[in-house]
Amino acid sequence: MRALLLTILLSSVTVFADTGKEDVDAYLVEQEEILAEALNTLRSAEDDATRKEANDNFRNLLAEVLPYPGVMDYPFEKLASMSTIKSPDGEFRLFNWNVEDDNLVHAHYCFVVRPGRIGKDNTVIELIEDKITLPPRPDGILTPKSWYGALYYNIIPVKKGSHTLYTMIGFNGNDRSTNRKLLDVFYFKGKNMRMGYPLFQESAGSGVLLKRVFLDYSEKASVSLNMNHNLAAIVFDHLVPEQANLEGVYDYYIPDMTYDGYEWKDGMWKYKEDIIAYNDPNRKVKHYVPGDEEKNDTYTEVKDVWVDPVDPATPVNNGGVDAKAPIEQVDPKQKQQDASSSTEKTKKKFRLFKWRSTTHSAIGDDKAERKQNRSNKKLK
Repeated sequence: MRALLLTILLSSVTVFADTGKEDVDAYLVEQEEILAEALNTLRSAEDDATRKEANDNFRNLLAEVLPYPGVMDYPFEKLASMSTIKSPDGEFRLFNWNVEDDNLVHAHYCFVVRPGRIGKDNTVIELIEDKITLPPRPDGILTPKSWYGALYYNIIPVKKGSHTLYTMIGFNGNDRSTNRKLLDVFYFKGKNMRMGYPLFQESAGSGVLLKRVFLDYSEKASVSLNMNHNLAAIVFDHLVPEQANLEGVYDYYIPDMTYDGYEWKDGMWKYKEDIIAYNDPNRKVKHYVPGDEEKNDTYTEVKDVWVDPVDPATPVNNGGVDAKAPIEQVDPKQKQQDASSSTEKTKKKFRLFKWRSTTHSAIGDDKAERKQNRSNKKLK
């Protein structure tokens, strides 16, 4: 699946003290042309050495532009093979891209830009991917100098007390056999930025909150993780191994055609099991009915169209996201099922790490297991 991952304007400030708004626009138009050419050179590189040189050049050019006025709102439409999304409240903007090497391993790059005060440059924070010291699934608070690497495609601000926390939804191409979707939290303390905050309930009814969530799965699978505003929840495909004895081997994890999610309640993202695909009585489509020699072709209007709750192409999802990171398009026919079947509590379901028929989690380990672990430690 290794396709390239896809698809401002303030008044004059001290940097442009002697120029007007039009000059700021002209500067960014010129810089966009330079950046687009450098990015195209990077994307067309055919070996790792050429790719590294091109990426270093693009990164340096971008770093020079980002502090300047207008960057927060300038569209940068010609930078089509990277993400330039902005938080809904305008507090920061990401300039985020990936590079795939000859071994199909992905490296990730990201600048976080925060608007400067009137007369001041933007604040630019670079996230540095750390593949050496970080564990495969880091669970602590991280700094910009120690980042796991991702392409972020949605930003959801939430309020906790007087603070705004930003729920980040991202993708990581990982390696030749697995991909990853993830949830994380960005927040700021003055000029400092941190990643990871205990907002995600580990499992339904659990008192444990996770700082981030990882969903690893097979390269050949198509997995969705995104905000569904119609359901007021972050919805994702539930993953299972192709065979029970492949537990923990993410090369073989695929969707099981059921969905779980997170709802924002009581200052946390609460885990919700078995989110139901449903028929929306307000939606209608026209079914084509071919005619014969005596009758003309007609269209029959039909109600109650099945809605895939995580398909970003579904109208109730407002087309998915604004980012240019990859959001897989899944044929609804491949996922369609009787809604009642997903609510059968008697069926045996695998929840990423253990077979269980009750409480489950996107990352495994429920309350009973933790209690047993504590008991075992006391006996030692």
